[in-house]
Amino acid sequence: MLFKTKEELMEAVQDHSIRHARREYYVTESSRTKWKVLCKHSTEGTIVEWKHKGFQASTGKYVMGYVFWAFKPCIDGFQFCRNIISVDDTHLYTKYKYKLLIAAAMDGNQQVLPLAFAVVDEETYPSWKWFLQQLSRHVIRGRRGMCLISDRHGGLIKAVREGPDFVSPHGVHRYCLCHVCSNFNSTMKNVVLKDLCWQAGSKYQLRKFNRIMEEIKKHDVKAFAYLDQINKEKWTASHDGGWH
Repeated sequence: MLFKTKEELMEAVQDHSIRHARREYYVTESSRTKWKVLCKHSTEGTIVEWKHKGFQASTGKYVMGYVFWAFKPCIDGFQFCRNIISVDDTHLYTKYKYKLLIAAAMDGNQQVLPLAFAVVDEETYPSWKWFLQQLSRHVIRGRRGMCLISDRHGGLIKAVREGPDFVSPHGVHRYCLCHVCSNFNSTMKNVVLKDLCWQAGSKYQLRKFNRIMEEIKKHDVKAFAYLDQINKEKWTASHDGGWH
C-alpha cells in the first residue's frame, strides 16, 4: 500500500490498530532513508554516465541506449595497478537482452580490480567507442603507456584505433590469448593443437615460440597458416615488446 503523506499512514495504522486491539503499532523514521543517505555519502565520486537513444512522446520517457559506471574505490585503486587493462563483454540474460561491457586491471599481486562497467544494447563499434571514451575520461585520465587486452571483435578493434590511449606512442592494443586459442579451436577442433597454440602465445623466448610453431605445422599446415596470419605482435609474448 502507498500513502501520499505520513499523516495518511498514521491514520491507517490507527484504524488498523483499533480493528486489531491486541496488537501494538507505531510509526517511526524509516531506516531505508538512513541507508540511502549512507550510500550516497559512501559512494561520492562514483561516476555514472547515460546515453539515451531518444525520447518517446507516447510514454513520456527516454529510451536507454548505454549506461556507464565506475566506482570511486576502483578508480582510486587503479593508480596501484599495472598499466594493463582487459576488456570483455557478456550477455545479460533478461527480457531486454542487453550486453554488459567490463574493464578490469591487475595489481602487483596478480589480483583483479574491476574498473568500469557499461550496459549497452549491442556490442558494436559505437558502443565500444563510447565505453572506451568514458573509460579514458573517468578512469585512465591521461595515464600513458597503457596496454589494452581484448578479443578480436571488429567493432572494438576499430574503436581502439580511433582512441588515443591504446595506439602508439601512448599505448598498445593486444589480443587476449584465451580468445585466440578458443577461436583457433573452434576452427581446428583439436585440443592438442589448442594446447600448442597456448604454449606458442605464452612463451617469452623467440626460439621456443618458433619450435612450437614448427610442431603445429607438422600436425596441420592449415593450423599453422591460421596462426601465422595473425599479427604476432598482438598475441604472442615473444613478439609484443614486453607490454604484458
